[in-house]
Amino acid sequence: MFTVRFLEFSIVGAIGVIVNQAILFLLAYILGIYYLLAAAFSFEAALLNNFALNEIWTFKKRNPCSPRWLRLVKFHVSRILGLVATMVTLFLITEFLGIHYLISNLIAIGVGTFINYFTSDLWVWK
Repeated sequence: MFTVRFLEFSIVGAIGVIVNQAILFLLAYILGIYYLLAAAFSFEAALLNNFALNEIWTFKKRNPCSPRWLRLVKFHVSRILGLVATMVTLFLITEFLGIHYLISNLIAIGVGTFINYFTSDLWVWK
């Protein structure tokens, strides 16, 4: 189901991918941090970025009953499944298929997009 809100969510997600990839590259390639640890940090940075952009743009017309700090907590909780799926996919594709971790990370991010949208739409900004 394609809606304007999903398009906005996707644009925010694309910005988050750029943030995620840039930080992953910086931490893993430039600073030499193990790629899975670097991926966890880059995931969190992208998550905070995406929350802020979704809060002020994608879901701004919603008038949620919960305070912003609670929506941030719910956003984090809703992303646990996405984090697990992302990390497992990243590991499997990188280690077993021999694909570079930056490419694997893009595929892994794609795995969780729809789950993330529906949890945002139906729970975080309900």
